[in-house]
Amino acid sequence: MFPLSAPQQIVWLQHQMLPESRAYYSTAVVGFHGEIDPALLRKCVTGAVDRNDAFRLRLCDVNTPIAYQEVVEVDFDIPEYDLRGAEDIEERRTVLLQRQMHTEFDLHAAPLVRWTLVRLADDHWQLFMTEHHLVHDGRSTVAFLGDVIEQYAAEAAGRPFVAKDAPTYQDYVAYTTSDEYLEMIGSAIEWWIENLDGATFNVDFPTLGTQRSGLFDYRGGQYRQSLSAELMAGVRAAAQQSGHTVFAAMLAVYGELCRRHSGQDDLVIGIPLANRPAEFASTVGMMVNTVPVRLAIDPSTPAGEVGLDAMVSLFDAVDHEAAPVQDLVKALGLSGKGLDNPLFNVTFGMHDQPFPDVDVPGLSVDMQVALSTNSARFDLSVFVTPANVLHGGDGDCGYELNWDYSTQRFGPEDAERLASGFEALLLAYAMHPLDPIGTLALDTVAPPVRIRHVEGDRATDGAAPVTGGAGDEIRPTSADNCEQRAESPWLQAFRDILEHDDIDQDTDFFQAGGYSLLVPMLLSRYESLSGWRPPTSLLFEFSSPILLEAASAERRPAEVGVER
Repeated sequence: MFPLSAPQQIVWLQHQMLPESRAYYSTAVVGFHGEIDPALLRKCVTGAVDRNDAFRLRLCDVNTPIAYQEVVEVDFDIPEYDLRGAEDIEERRTVLLQRQMHTEFDLHAAPLVRWTLVRLADDHWQLFMTEHHLVHDGRSTVAFLGDVIEQYAAEAAGRPFVAKDAPTYQDYVAYTTSDEYLEMIGSAIEWWIENLDGATFNVDFPTLGTQRSGLFDYRGGQYRQSLSAELMAGVRAAAQQSGHTVFAAMLAVYGELCRRHSGQDDLVIGIPLANRPAEFASTVGMMVNTVPVRLAIDPSTPAGEVGLDAMVSLFDAVDHEAAPVQDLVKALGLSGKGLDNPLFNVTFGMHDQPFPDVDVPGLSVDMQVALSTNSARFDLSVFVTPANVLHGGDGDCGYELNWDYSTQRFGPEDAERLASGFEALLLAYAMHPLDPIGTLALDTVAPPVRIRHVEGDRATDGAAPVTGGAGDEIRPTSADNCEQRAESPWLQAFRDILEHDDIDQDTDFFQAGGYSLLVPMLLSRYESLSGWRPPTSLLFEFSSPILLEAASAERRPAEVGVER
C-alpha cells in the first residue's frame, strides 16, 4: 500500500462528505467512424489497463484516518449494445449514457473506470468511458486513449505492438514525497503567500442568481456553448498582435466579465494546471492541481495589455503549480466550512492536450468530454476545449465551452446570460484589442443595478432567504450543560489534534488552524474517545466542541455509549 497524492486527498475527502455526489466523475464519449473490430478494441482497452497502474487502484481506509491505496489485479467487462434496430436510437443511447455516468463507484474495488461500447450504425460506434477523479485527470484520459489506439492500429495492421515505457503512478506518488519535491513545494508556498497578500478570495455576483446560505452541496447544472472558428480566428489574431496566447485572451475576457458582475477589480480565479513533472508526462493518474491566479483589472487598460498581464500571471502560476491547495490554505491561515474552497469560488480552465493520432485506414475518431453529471465543484467553472482536440487534427478552430454552475447560486438563465456576455466581450476583444477593456461591448455586457433589501431573514427581491447555518439552532445555554461539556470528548479531541491547550468549548475548528485534511484525524480521535465515528459532514456543519456535543447527542445511535 502507498499513500494518496495531494490531489487525491481532496477528492477522497469530498467523497467522505457527499458519497452520493458525482462531482468527481468524468465521462468521455469516443466516437469511431468507419469499420472497427469490437473484440480487438476490448483487447486493447484491457492491455492499456494492465500497463497503467492508476486504473488498477483501490482504496484502503479501514482503521486509518486517511485512506491508503494499493494496486490490484482487475477483472472487468465492457458491455456492448447494438442499437441499429432501435425505434429511437438517440433515446436508447442517452439512457445507456446516463446509466454509465451516474452508477456509483465502489472506491474499494478496482478499476475505478468503466466502459460501454455502443453501435449506432454500420460505420458508427461510440465508446463511453467514465473515470473517477481519484485515478485520472484530463491528460491521463488522452494518454490512456492514445495507448489504446496505438495498440489497435498496430494489431489491426498485423504489426507487433511495443508499448512505450512510462513511470507508474506509484512512482509519481513516491516522487512527491522526496526531499527535492518537498523543497519545491515549500518555495512555491512562500511565493503564493507573497503574491496573494491582501487578495479577496471569492468573486461575488450580486446582480445574478441568489446569495447562497448554508453549506455547499455540489448540486449543479451545465450550459454548453460553441464558439465559431471565425470568432476564434479573430481572437487568435488579436492575441498575436498583443503578444500573448489565446487562452490568456480568454482568461482576460472572463476576468472582465467577472469584474463587471461583481464590481471587484482584484480577482482570484482558480486555474487547473497539469502539475506534471516532465518525467511523468505520459503517466496515467490524478496529478492536476487548481491554483489561485490573481488578476488585477483596471477597466481603463487596453484589452490587449490585460491579456498580456493575464499571460504573465499564468506563467507565474505554472512556475509554482506544485503547491497543494490544502497546504496553501493552511499556510495562508484561511478557513472554510463544508466543501467550500476558501481560495476561489470561480475557475477557468482549458483542455488542450491534442487528441492522439489515428493511423488506421478508413477510421476516424472524435471525442466529447466533460458531460454534465448535474453537479458542480465551484459556484462557477468554465472548461474550454478547442475543436481540434475533440475531433483530431482535422477539426476546425472553433472552441467548445462548458459552463458548470452551482444551482445553489445560479439558474440556467444566469449561466446563459454569462455565456452570451462572454461571447460578446470576446468578439469585441478580437475587433478592438487596443480599446480599454472596460469599454468593450458595454451595450450588451453591462450588469443592471439590482438592490437587495434584507429584512430579518427575508430577502424582499425574491432571492433566497438569508439565514444562519444549521449549527445556530443547536446551542445549549444552561451553565450546567456548559460545565458538563468542559471535559467532553470533542473538546479533548480538538486539543489533541490542534495541539494547543487554549481551546475552549466555543473554539471554531477552522478558525483555530484546522483545515480539511485534519478533519478525518479529528473524527478518528473522537471515535477513540467516544466509541462512535460521526459522519464527516458533521464537523463542517458544527465546528465547535459545544455545538458538536449537542449535535452528536441527537445523531449518535442509542446503543453507542460515551466514555467519560
